[in-house]
Amino acid sequence: MKRLALFAAALTLTAVPAAAQRSADPDRQDRSQVGTRFKMEMTPMDGNEARIYLKRIGRCIARRDRDLATKVLENSDMLRIDYSALDMTLGEISDGMNLSRCIGSAMPPSARSARMSYSGSIIRGLLAEEMYLDANDDPITMPENAPVELDNRFFFGGNPGPLAGARARLADCVVYNAPELAHDFLKSNPTSGSERDAGEAIAPVFGECIGGEVELTFSLSEMRGYVADGLWSRSHYGQDSYTDAGAAE
Repeated sequence: MKRLALFAAALTLTAVPAAAQRSADPDRQDRSQVGTRFKMEMTPMDGNEARIYLKRIGRCIARRDRDLATKVLENSDMLRIDYSALDMTLGEISDGMNLSRCIGSAMPPSARSARMSYSGSIIRGLLAEEMYLDANDDPITMPENAPVELDNRFFFGGNPGPLAGARARLADCVVYNAPELAHDFLKSNPTSGSERDAGEAIAPVFGECIGGEVELTFSLSEMRGYVADGLWSRSHYGQDSYTDAGAAE
């Protein structure tokens, strides 16, 4: 079995336990050990724990500035953000969405401070999921003239490269063939039993869309990234695509 890790780990969440932070505080009242400094250990979260807090962070940044979130999504594909089109850097986007405050508010009370390493594609994925869910309480309806693949998506540089194009085609295919299963999957909470059940339900659709004899495996997190992109793109770009398809007939 070949494994295709399409979403390599680009995210690290670490936290300083409150007790450790207090021990390392040079301004603490108890100065019985003057001159001694305790090293603060940043404790990495395990995969499931990180996914829970990542969901909270994504919901927070999407709600901070919906207009900016939409602009980021409209000027990016699953791999890259066109910062020149936005006239913003990743740091400026993060500041506009108050990412640092969202990270702090998402962390458990036991963590005195937290740190997150991220990339543009991570931020884009979080926004796609939350902006779709914010605008759609129910599954989207697929018109009869809906194309399997959206031809009006944004791609960095104007044309899809091999990898960006392949990801978009898979996301479009999955959502086209199972919009209700896709909606239920994305609506489920990360690491929950509902997510696993919904993931198992939609997994065969991934297999059908990939086709061929090569057997691939996806984690729930990887599948969630495709579904988020496919649903947001279909919800945002779909109407124009359906209208164009109808006119062509």
